[in-house]
Amino acid sequence: MTDAHRKAPKREVRRGARRVKSYRIYIVDPDGRLQLGQAFEAADDEAAGRRARGVAQRGRTAELWEGGRIVGRVCEDGDFTLGG
Repeated sequence: MTDAHRKAPKREVRRGARRVKSYRIYIVDPDGRLQLGQAFEAADDEAAGRRARGVAQRGRTAELWEGGRIVGRVCEDGDFTLGG
């Protein structure tokens, strides 16, 4: 993980009457490095987790981040777990 990623600010955007948060999902290489970041917005961590599960590649681990906070992981079997 880069210093820029660690210091990334959390971003909350207001869309109409609801607020959404900015998330990013990264594929984790076998050597532990984060690759292929994809940004998206979601209402909360649970919604972001569902989206991350759909985006993650089967057979690869992925991490979901909101700014500098790890939200959860998608395991190789496709299951999503909240928390770092």
